[in-house]
Amino acid sequence: MLIDINASVGHWPFRQLRGATAEALLERMNDYGVDIAVVANINGIFYKNTQSANEELYDELSALKNAEGRFLPFAVINPTYVDWRYDLDVCHSRLGMKGVRLYPLYHDYDLTHPSCIELVKMARDRKMSVAIPLRMIDLRQRSWLDINGELGFNDIAALVSEVPDARYMVLDTRIREYAEATKSNTTKTLRNGNVLFDSTRASGVPIIGPNGAGLNELITMFGRDKIAFGTGTPFIDYLSPFIRIEVYKEADNTLKELIRSGNARKMLNL
Repeated sequence: MLIDINASVGHWPFRQLRGATAEALLERMNDYGVDIAVVANINGIFYKNTQSANEELYDELSALKNAEGRFLPFAVINPTYVDWRYDLDVCHSRLGMKGVRLYPLYHDYDLTHPSCIELVKMARDRKMSVAIPLRMIDLRQRSWLDINGELGFNDIAALVSEVPDARYMVLDTRIREYAEATKSNTTKTLRNGNVLFDSTRASGVPIIGPNGAGLNELITMFGRDKIAFGTGTPFIDYLSPFIRIEVYKEADNTLKELIRSGNARKMLNL
């Protein structure tokens, strides 16, 4: 089984994205053998009212044929928007969304903002996972209109410390964060928390070498149960994330299966 914990649909205003519809995503999943994709709507980053994007995603997935059980939709919620509590309840109870994806840099709040902490607690009580991308794009190629900043492991650990019993998914993980994490209690906090890191960019080095270096560092630091397969589609080509797992020669078959689906199934209660 193969589960992608980091997929998106929607429009990016600063760059053309190919295959950014649910229909195109399902076609790629079928071609590459991905059974389930956790997906959110990029449009929620830019809409003043993120709920419009959540409803778009629900409608788009509902219109697909032969897609039952293939997608786990996550709601984009901005905890500084006036009606976010109502939106979260609708997304969970009526739209059947399985988690929340947060974009604090784009929605202009800190992860330890009181409203964010309240949101995470409400998601926890609804058994919804909370996904947080460290960044959306490579900042070296950003538009001058886009934000210039990204989150780090210390930011995630600060939130985990506030709500240690929630479930977290850290997306777009990169190798430069490891040194930062070792300088504080961040490593211990993230290791002890229910936190899952995706493999989208986890190598942090060319994917052909050294084999699995980034994945190996993540596992050494946080444990075998802390990493799961992610593609980052449609921002990243769909092939590279698969190669990243296959070149990880230090991993035995049991570990590879944990990365491909086992850890994600546990996080998502599948």
